[in-house]
Order: sequence, then structure tokens, then C-alpha cells
Amino acid sequence: MHTVNRLLGLAILCVLTTLLQAQDNVGMARYNDENQLNFPADTDQWIHLGSSVGSEYGDEPFDPQNPGTLGVVQMEPAAYRYFKDHGHYADGTMFLLSFYASEGESSPQLPGFVQGALQAKEIHVIDRERFSEGRAFYLYDAQAPAGTLSTRMPDNSNCIQCHMPEGAYDGTFTQFYPTIRDLVSE
Repeated sequence: MHTVNRLLGLAILCVLTTLLQAQDNVGMARYNDENQLNFPADTDQWIHLGSSVGSEYGDEPFDPQNPGTLGVVQMEPAAYRYFKDHGHYADGTMFLLSFYASEGESSPQLPGFVQGALQAKEIHVIDRERFSEGRAFYLYDAQAPAGTLSTRMPDNSNCIQCHMPEGAYDGTFTQFYPTIRDLVSE
């Protein structure tokens, strides 16, 4: 009887461990067999984290007359809830960075710039189980519909080379995301 109780206890422990590990993966990222990421269908419902003007990837100085793109960063809602509840990213956390043209001519004419046409999209996935670098970046055409596949950028890409040392929290630029900046547990 003691052996049966011990085996039952071990089985329960294995099930609980599996359930707890599953809770640390939000499971929203969808891949094919080649690790290509499907562009999600519901990004219009993602949580806005922050926006930037003229934060281009390059060495050109900022020009206030032509500020470049407007970048908008959003986070998948289940990953956002997990982050709020636990203070860290679950595997499968996705961020969407959308690049918009900046338009200085609007109707009605407003001072400053507004979002123009969408130019490109990028998804940053955090997943320590799936990727050797713990994350991957996928680029998409501006018009890419839901379900469009993208191949991840190489592990040593400029994205990872910048995000890891410069991101304020776990390779992400929380220093620029007012929505979660104060939730970061360092």
C-alpha cells in the first residue's frame, strides 16, 4: 500500500508540474513545422504599450521637419495579463511593432504629425524553450494578412544584438512602454 501511495503521489506531482509549466507559456504564437510564425488575426485587439516618432534603425540624425516613421508597439492580451499577474514574460509572449509613415499634412490641419500609411510590421516573440537566444524576430510586409508566414531573423541578428544589452527588462524596451514600465520587477 505504501508503494501505491508513493506512486500516486509522484504521479500527482508530475501532473502539477506539467500544469504549472504550461501556465508559463501563453501559447498564442502559431508556427508551422519550419518555425515560421503565422501573423496573428487579432492584432487590432492587442494592448498598446508605447509609440515613438523618428526612432529609426540607422545612424541618420533626427530631422524635425521629416521625423521618419511612427512606431507603435502592442502586446498580445494573454501575454499582457500574464505579465501583469506574474511580473515577468511567459514563453510565447508576442510584441507587434508597426511602422507608419509620418504625415505632416492632415485634414483638418493639425500641428505636428499623424500616422500615415502602414509601412512594415515586426513581431518579437519571447520563448526560451523554442529559441536558443530566448527570442526571435519576424518581419512582415505592411499588407500581410493574418496567417502570413515569416521566417525568423538569424539568432545573431541586429535586433537581438541591440535588444539584449539595451532593453531595460529581459531584452525589451520597457523604458519606452508607459503601459508596463512601472510593472517591471528588476
